[in-house]
Amino acid sequence: MLSLLPLGGQYRLAGLISLVLRNTPNQISRQTRNNIELCFAGLERAERRRLYRESIDHTCYAFIELAAVWCWPVERVLARITSLDICDEFNRSRRGRIILAPHLGSWETLAVWLGRHCEAIMLYKRRKRKYQVTDRFVLEARSRSGGTLVSTRKSGLRQLLTGLKQGKSLMILPDQKPGRGKGSIPSTFFGFNAPTTTLVQGLCSRIDCDVFIASACRSDPPGEFGLRIRSLKHARLAADETSSAQYMNDQIETMVRLQPGQYQWGYRRFNASAYATLR
Repeated sequence: MLSLLPLGGQYRLAGLISLVLRNTPNQISRQTRNNIELCFAGLERAERRRLYRESIDHTCYAFIELAAVWCWPVERVLARITSLDICDEFNRSRRGRIILAPHLGSWETLAVWLGRHCEAIMLYKRRKRKYQVTDRFVLEARSRSGGTLVSTRKSGLRQLLTGLKQGKSLMILPDQKPGRGKGSIPSTFFGFNAPTTTLVQGLCSRIDCDVFIASACRSDPPGEFGLRIRSLKHARLAADETSSAQYMNDQIETMVRLQPGQYQWGYRRFNASAYATLR
């Protein structure tokens, strides 16, 4: 039903939801405020409040615009990408590629573009058996532009490695807090302790490939997207786990600082010790 609305209408609805979230006690608003207080302590209070409002807005945009990204024809989604800022290294690349996609802007729109232009392989966490209908819908929606979704389990990780060896492109969201039992290492993000995945280091240490970081950020006012891709140093990511994780986090931070209001600060990204400083 939401997909029947134009994107502007979807964003207006998201704005109403954001208004409620910003002014009522809830996990998203609380986590967003805490993360911004941590990472932007040097800003004036009014600037932090503005960034908080903007971040909640874009969190709601990211959720509501799924109606368009998952249900509109692929060409209609791609038509909303009106600005391309792609490094020459990406255009020249003819071997396996890892594309890091932080939770910045519309990573779902980025996935559509990568699926169409790179036939990218993407990790996907399957839902429980009782949600099979939803699971099937999401899988079909995310793969319809040409991308391939693989499980986050060991079998899927083996597919990532095989695909990279075959010269395919992998899209990886590198800034989620790894779950229990997942490969992670202590590192810092915006200067605070943040457990970081070792997946990228593991792939880079095995395969000589090209690595990039990418985002699709919204225009102001929202309605269109600007896609940005920059190259990263493979040798830095293939180094020891500690150095690799820190280099990756530093590169993510650099990209986030270009559009801090469009980053999903609602994640609990840091260790409990970092949040203890706010009390």
